[in-house]
Amino acid sequence: MSGWRRRVFDAPGLTQSPPGPCLEKLARRWTRMIYVTSPGYDDIGQVLRSMGATFEPFQGNYDCDLLFVNCGTHDHLNPGQLRRFVHSGGCLYASDLTSSLISKAFPGAFQFRGSGSSGEVAADVVDDELREVVGDTTTIHFDMPSWSVIDECQGETLVQAAHRTPYAGRPLMVEVELGEGAIFYTSFHNRAQVSEQEKVLLQLLVLKQISTSSKTTVVQASQSLGINLSALKKNRHGRS
Repeated sequence: MSGWRRRVFDAPGLTQSPPGPCLEKLARRWTRMIYVTSPGYDDIGQVLRSMGATFEPFQGNYDCDLLFVNCGTHDHLNPGQLRRFVHSGGCLYASDLTSSLISKAFPGAFQFRGSGSSGEVAADVVDDELREVVGDTTTIHFDMPSWSVIDECQGETLVQAAHRTPYAGRPLMVEVELGEGAIFYTSFHNRAQVSEQEKVLLQLLVLKQISTSSKTTVVQASQSLGINLSALKKNRHGRS
């Protein structure tokens, strides 16, 4: 029997206010631990800091609730331990060139095929929660000469390349759930000159990871961190 499945919560949408007790519960839960690997081509730690989320550097242990693995990190991660971490309820974020590690840790969950080229890629926002803030479409800029292209995955596509692009229909940001945990993988990542739209997407992906780990909604996760989703909607257009 496959361990891959999609959780469904009967919960309010982004525009609704969640009940008070849920927020109190979430606030209590966010004494939980977040680890982040050393930066490489990616520095997701900058995104977390911009959101007011506290974390500690990854030092080889997996005794955390959320683990963020940067593209090109110099830290060593054990595929078997990583799989056990997710299966037992941990939430994992990974990006781009972590694809070989992800393939070893979660065989059959992801299929990568070839490398993409640098440049802009038009994208469709598939996930309802992301789309409500970001809109139906966005543009992703790949500044590296090659990036890992997802052929398919046994999970949910959150953002995919638009049909008029060379990567038509290929997932660019996905969520795959295994056991009691989840994997959030994105082909693009936080770099020196990330656009406002991409920054908002990465912030929302963090919120989705927090909400999945907390078994709450994105709106509850955003309120627990004091993040104004309406302001994120403005930022997607580059407005202050």
